[in-house]
Amino acid sequence: MHSFTPKIFGIGLSKTGTTSLYAALQRLGYRAATYQHLRGAHPSGWFNGDFSVDYLTGWDAITDLPIGTYFPDLDRRYPGSKFILTCREIESWLASAERQWGRTAVQRDAFRQKVRLATYGILDFDRERFRFVYQVHERNVRWHFRERPGDLLVMNLGAGDGWPQLCPFLGARAIPNEPFPNAQPGFDLDPKNPPGARKRAASQTAGPR
Repeated sequence: MHSFTPKIFGIGLSKTGTTSLYAALQRLGYRAATYQHLRGAHPSGWFNGDFSVDYLTGWDAITDLPIGTYFPDLDRRYPGSKFILTCREIESWLASAERQWGRTAVQRDAFRQKVRLATYGILDFDRERFRFVYQVHERNVRWHFRERPGDLLVMNLGAGDGWPQLCPFLGARAIPNEPFPNAQPGFDLDPKNPPGARKRAASQTAGPR
């Protein structure tokens, strides 16, 4: 089974700054994608353990769930990739996650159901379950990359991390002279790369535009 073109993967759980990271990667010139793009690509095979299809062709950088859910599998299929774990103070994260889950309908959304079950094992918010998943996810990510520190960047945007951490990790030649994005879900997606766009050339390689 052949490998795919290396990517930049944002593997933090939702509400840890994944949309802000997406906006920052887009600002740096990468063809970036996030949850809504993945929803359009509908990577159905992932939920069954099948990573033989390259659902990510044409994107350089992808953030948000279910990327974090399947980071070990994506690491195997996209060797040479870079991984960014966004994290957040856990009580603040729990409060934000509870607000999000309370206002997003899931019953008629098959993709959201699959993502929630694959990541948390439940469809409705439960504080202790979420606390457990958050802690296990962070521990697993750190353990997975324990012998490859150059492939993982841990960012806490709420604590002030931003361009000075991200740009050197990605080998960017210059740091943007502007604040790091503070984007919310629904951030204006790249009009040249709308959710569900499938006109992507398989020969495209990762890297800045």
